[in-house]
Amino acid sequence: MKRMQRWWVAGFLLLMGIWGCGDDEGDTRIAGPDFKPGPGRAYQIQQVSFPSADGVRVSALLGDPQGTLQTGQRLPVVILVHDLFGSKEEWVFFLEDLLRRNYLTLAIDLRGHGQTPLPDDNRETPDLSLEDLENSYLDVQAALKWVATLPQADPARVALLGNGLGGNVSYVSMGVFPAQIKAAVALSPGLWDSRTLEPVVVGSGLNPFAPHSILYLVGGDDVIPLDTADQLEFVAFSDTLAGRTGDPKTVKVFTNSADHGLDLLHNKPEAVQLLLAWLESYL
Repeated sequence: MKRMQRWWVAGFLLLMGIWGCGDDEGDTRIAGPDFKPGPGRAYQIQQVSFPSADGVRVSALLGDPQGTLQTGQRLPVVILVHDLFGSKEEWVFFLEDLLRRNYLTLAIDLRGHGQTPLPDDNRETPDLSLEDLENSYLDVQAALKWVATLPQADPARVALLGNGLGGNVSYVSMGVFPAQIKAAVALSPGLWDSRTLEPVVVGSGLNPFAPHSILYLVGGDDVIPLDTADQLEFVAFSDTLAGRTGDPKTVKVFTNSADHGLDLLHNKPEAVQLLLAWLESYL
């Protein structure tokens, strides 16, 4: 099986308190930001797991905006799909934006990432393969089936939000399950075979295949330079996927920006606004 070259490594910014000194008597105190008092709101987030069709146990974080309140209201669902070599935790910073808008959220670990193992197929080496990445849509399928069993979820209103590789997986999943997914947003989708430079995880060989209702967000200067004078461009990759996507669809290119994936949400308020507006309109 083909091996994949690691292109991107996600990092996390940890906000920490600052230890300071107290008065002259040498008391040690914890100093932190001076937040103004507010009503506040707690959200229930729990770790869950469920099986895929080929026997993989998919790990996920479930965020419920209703918490322990049993209102009987069925909520729209957003399934979050991480980047290559990432994990479900990379979405923690964005969960509040979705939860306070009353979206039930499910951030999953794809096979071979985080706490989700690879399939037990008696492989010679435990390495992540191209076949594993191509089959990651089965993990999304498992999530779709599992959320449909939740009394607080509306299975007729499910969206996908994918980052990097997760954008590819969201596109493929939408193509395979077009009736079960109402909308998707792909942040900087793009993945190429490290030897042939051919696009991968694009639904090749899957039939029927009918992706629709996808918003693509990408930095105009987001590229992977090659040893030659050429380069791999994420804008071109998004345009290719959009060309195979049914309406409605939009490709938003942030000019003069090399922001990739989640950096678009961190650095471009317009990206967040467009994402939330897309969910509001089509979910």
